[in-house]
Amino acid sequence: MNKLNYFLLLLVLSATSHVVSATGYSVNGLSISYIRVVGDYPGTVYDNSIELHFAAIAWPEGSSCSGVRVYIDADNSHMVSAAYAAYIAGMTVDIYADDALPMRGPNCELSYMDINKP
Repeated sequence: MNKLNYFLLLLVLSATSHVVSATGYSVNGLSISYIRVVGDYPGTVYDNSIELHFAAIAWPEGSSCSGVRVYIDADNSHMVSAAYAAYIAGMTVDIYADDALPMRGPNCELSYMDINKP
């Protein structure tokens, strides 16, 4: 791992957050395929979001979430940094998506994300 990766991981570890939500779904061991950054999109559904795309997500039965992407509101800069750090370092992530938070189409917003060592 090069110095940039170490710096990004250190940055992520220094910015912690605790989020509690009433309902949600956990999926583990995912590799981020790519990250899409959305600014001012036609309409307001996808404005100012960061989309994490995966090859596949096996959502638990009963989940309102679907598809192969989840999103992070761009205001959650600590989560955005963590997503980029995981992507750059090639690490897998465990996600917790909450369908009680605003949905963007069939895609859920992340409440939290764990970064796993390889």
